[in-house]
Amino acid sequence: MTMVEYMLIGGAGGALIEAVAFFNRLGEWRAARLTPTGNKRRNPPSFLNFIDLPPVVAIAVARLVLGGAAATAYGTSGQATGALGALTVGAAAPALLQQLGQIRQIREAVTQPAAQQPGVQQTLADTSANMMEEPAPEAAEEGGIA
Repeated sequence: MTMVEYMLIGGAGGALIEAVAFFNRLGEWRAARLTPTGNKRRNPPSFLNFIDLPPVVAIAVARLVLGGAAATAYGTSGQATGALGALTVGAAAPALLQQLGQIRQIREAVTQPAAQQPGVQQTLADTSANMMEEPAPEAAEEGGIA
């Protein structure tokens, strides 16, 4: 699948979840229009009492964008494959991103500037040189070289 396909299908997954939320609000509106005996109320509440349109539209757009972005990221990295994988990641995008935000290391990496992050100034060459200089702990215990 291409990036565009992942993005579109992931966005559809986000839209699917928003459609379910909208359906639930419709059910609440219907229930509020009825009396406990099931008859229609004399002055039933307006549809707009249950649907605040600007936030609903903003949330729908956000779900589309998050769903498309998450599905593209997971799909292009091989973590999700096919249309069903993209749809699932797109539908779960807000929950996935919220869970990732709870991981301390990821939260710190996102909130700290790059210069303040520990170990950022160490280059790849420094890291590989340090690894080559120190023998593996198993090798040191056995008297051999890794």
